[in-house]
Amino acid sequence: MSKRDDPQLRVRIPQELKDALEKTAADNDRTLTAEITRRLRESLEQDGVTFYG
Repeated sequence: MSKRDDPQLRVRIPQELKDALEKTAADNDRTLTAEITRRLRESLEQDGVTFYG
């Protein structure tokens, strides 16, 4: 699945959480999407969830 074919998800989050994610993404030279994806994957892996992709 190409990046353009990936599903999109709209969510509402508190402004301070968005600000923190944007800062962390910039600090790590990642896009906001890449930062959120990395953090979600790590969280799921810690919970023992396995997935491919």
